[in-house]
Amino acid sequence: MNEPLGSKTAAMEGGGLYNRHSGLQHANLQTALPLLEEAARLIGQSSAGLAVIADYGASQGRNSMGPMGRAIDLMRQQDEDRPVQVFHADLPSNDFTSLFTLLADDPASYLSGRTAVYPTAIGRSYFEAILPPSSVDLGWSSNALHWMSESPVEVDDHAWAVFSASQAARDAVDDVLARDWLQFLTARNLELRPGGRLICQFMGRGESELGFEWMAGLFWQSIVELREEGHLTEAETQRMTAPSAGRSLAQVAAPLQSGEVPGLEIDHLSLFESPDPFWDEYQGTGDARRLGEQWSCMMRAANGPNFAAGLDVSRDRNALLDRLTDRLAARIAAAPQRSRSWNVLLSVTKSK
Repeated sequence: MNEPLGSKTAAMEGGGLYNRHSGLQHANLQTALPLLEEAARLIGQSSAGLAVIADYGASQGRNSMGPMGRAIDLMRQQDEDRPVQVFHADLPSNDFTSLFTLLADDPASYLSGRTAVYPTAIGRSYFEAILPPSSVDLGWSSNALHWMSESPVEVDDHAWAVFSASQAARDAVDDVLARDWLQFLTARNLELRPGGRLICQFMGRGESELGFEWMAGLFWQSIVELREEGHLTEAETQRMTAPSAGRSLAQVAAPLQSGEVPGLEIDHLSLFESPDPFWDEYQGTGDARRLGEQWSCMMRAANGPNFAAGLDVSRDRNALLDRLTDRLAARIAAAPQRSRSWNVLLSVTKSK
């Protein structure tokens, strides 16, 4: 049974947990850094005065430090004293405390060794305009745009509706992906100044496989096991449908090629196979238990709040997520393999 939902998407798990368990996301964004560096270098050569960088989907900030620091330095190549303002945007429920603690105290902070850099946080959805028109020089978004603004449907045969046997459910996912993507691009088209650049890296989908089938399947099996043991009801299990899915290159390109966002021009669009840093480590250590812990903790940090939102209010959510994380870790350790998924790289320019 599939039911319309429309519940809003939650931020990553707080308390700095996502910062501690986002190694996969850190590995993913490395492929996008050359595009970010090229954009920052060109902006530094073609503009002066206050430079504005927008970090869309910053979460708790760990994976923003390196990219922001590199962009700041390249935008200052013509003027080492050029002031730079960095806006970190995420949902109101985001753990901004961890972000600002990291900025203030961590040696990896992009404030370390740099002056005239001004970080700011915005607790609003990036599916709307959140900065003034023509104010942004450089936009950056990594590991975020596969999250939908809401979960369009509940399914009873998987934890991700995009993997459901129901064609209607999969169509509902694609409808929200298309709407969200157009809204995101429309908002950025308003905010970017003429000549400004936007660099995005997020989950894609392959031609013959969507990607992430193995890990998502193990997650769902762990949920079903908890339900069968009486830790979850049928209704709770159905509500535990994640609001995320990858896009194909055709889906990414569609609104940019159709003229729906006039002024934004594609500089680069490609699909690459996502790295698996946990598997790479396992190849050297043979430690299947650690492989399971790394993957399960990452999955909890990224997906836990959205799954917990489907639980009855009487539940001890942390205890149940602990149990789910343990079951997932055990399944991974019992049959280790490399995860297979894809990421999109996109660079666009606002025409002058």
